[in-house]
Parts: sequence; C-alpha cells; structure tokens
Amino acid sequence: MRRAWQDSCQNPLEGASAGPIKTQRSRGLWASNEGHALLAITDAHLDIAWSSLRNGRDFVAGHPDAAAGLPDLLAAGATLVCATLFCAKADREDETPQELAERQLAYYDALPGRSGGRVIWPADVMDVGTCVPGKNVCLVGLMEGCEPVSEVADMEEYYRRGIRVVALTWNKKNRWAGGCSHASGVTAEGAALLKEIDRLGMVHDISHLSRASVDDLLATVRGPVIASHVGSDIVFPHVRNLTDAHLRAVAQRGGVCCLVLYQKFLAAGRATMDDTKRHLMHMLELCGADGVGIGSDMDGGFGRDQLPAGIRSSADLPLIAEALSSEGVSDSDIAKIMGGNMRRVLTAVL
Repeated sequence: MRRAWQDSCQNPLEGASAGPIKTQRSRGLWASNEGHALLAITDAHLDIAWSSLRNGRDFVAGHPDAAAGLPDLLAAGATLVCATLFCAKADREDETPQELAERQLAYYDALPGRSGGRVIWPADVMDVGTCVPGKNVCLVGLMEGCEPVSEVADMEEYYRRGIRVVALTWNKKNRWAGGCSHASGVTAEGAALLKEIDRLGMVHDISHLSRASVDDLLATVRGPVIASHVGSDIVFPHVRNLTDAHLRAVAQRGGVCCLVLYQKFLAAGRATMDDTKRHLMHMLELCGADGVGIGSDMDGGFGRDQLPAGIRSSADLPLIAEALSSEGVSDSDIAKIMGGNMRRVLTAVL
C-alpha cells in the first residue's frame, strides 16, 4: 500500500531547541474577512452523521440547535473535515454496530447530491487541493471506535468506503483496546488490527485510548498518528487529555495533536477563550507549530453552552486564529494550526 506519509509527515521538532516556540507579532490578518477565507480551516473531528441521525437534524440546511451545520462550516472557510463513523453508542436496541455504521455511511454517501456538490465525500487529494473556502467542504472518514469491525480483514472494506483515520476504541474497553476510562492496553487482536491499518496506509487516532493503549500503539505502528480531539493534561487534568510525553511523541512522529472545544476537557466550569489559548500555547511549546491543529467535536453529544464562551458554532472557528494572533503567533503558523497541518497528514493517505 502507499507510504507517502513517510515523506510528508517529517518530524517538526528535529533540530529544534527546547522551550517555547519563537513567535512574531501578527499583522492582524485574521481579523478581516479575507483572512478568514485564507485560513482554509480543517476540523479534525465532527460527528456529522451520528449527530444528524440521532437528533433528526439536516446537516446541509443547518439547524438552530446545531453547532456544526454546513452553512456554519462554509461561513468559517472550512475546506476539510474528519467526519466520524461513531457506533460505540447504539441509537436502537435492535441495531448492531455494523448496521449503524451502514446507516451513517449511507448518510455521508447522500451528502454530495443533497448539497448540490458543496459537500465532497469521500474526498481525494485532487478534491482537497481544489476545494475553495466558502464554496466546498471535503469530508474524510474517521472511524471512532472499531465496534463495527468483526474481523481484521473487514477494515479494507471500510477503507474502500472512505475511512482513512481509525481509533481502536471510544472511552470504554472493547475487544481491540482499553479506552480512557480503563487502565488496560491494546489486546492481541488489537495489535493485529493496528498492523492492518498500517498496511492499508491509514492514520491512527489515539484520542480516546487509555494511557497504556497509547504506549502500546506508539510501540507497534509505523504509520502516521494523530490525536483528533484532545486537550493538555498539564493545563487541565482529565483522562481524555494527553500527557506531555504523549503530545511530544505524536509530534515527533510528524503527527498532529488537535485541540477539542468541549469545555469539560478545557477547564473547571465554563471554559473561556483564555482557557482555549492556554491549551494551544502549551501544545505549541511541546509540539511545535507543525504539530498542532483543531478538532472541535462540536455536536459530539453536547450543546452550544458547553463550547468555550464566545464560540457558538463552526462559523466562529476563525476567532481561534485571532486569539493565537493576540499571543504573537505568526500568520504562517496560524495557517498551519487552523488547517495546514492536518491537510498535510490527510492528503498523504488519500
């Protein structure tokens, strides 16, 4: 299978000195509409199908209660999204994970036609390269928990259907690995599945894994690794946030650690933009500007009131760019964090 990631996902920290990254004062580009369009935002984690089907919302038209509809993504200038296949929580008692996965895949398959071509699924390298901020959004599939996988060989069919990023489990332990609520690591079956994911040239997502499972995965896999939606455990301790050692390890492999916007992972009580900045700046110190991204998880089982104050929907994602600019992060590094880093990793496996 393809191995393009080995050339494109180089270690961003190689040769770098320890300590905070060097920054320069931005020219305020991101405060303008032109700057917002130039961001070409990548959101590394949205539960589009799960949220739409579970809540009866129309992603294409948008919904007053939804934080991540297509109109909001287009308004933000988002061009690339990791759209999840999430089957760890069944919507119907009589539905298997495989049946739920098929319903969600069918939802994604219908989006290009329903959106008049504004949604591109499953996206390839050419699609991503020609996507225009404000006009189109490319979707890449992310399997959030391998409950739909009955046998290791099944992963190739999910690859064919558009899945390019894989997380072994959600919060709980399954047959493949221990989730963040458990102390157990990757199982023998999980190790075999990791090798198949490598063979297919897919990306590994460690966001929901236990500490032991992350260690096992990093010691096993050869392919690219990301954390699609996490925070810093040092800034705010939480089992869903990554330790400094794991943040560094992902960056050293050329991967990307993407900040989640769920307030329970960011701060005690209502999270603010200052809390968001604290996580991002700490991640930048550890990972460098090539190793940080955004994975909002908007509509991931929580409402607008659990996003950081001032952020109501995907349309507000450019506010994060403005916050980074206020901290002296350069325009070129902001463009990487808001979209370029995840585009680099994903286009290498499309």
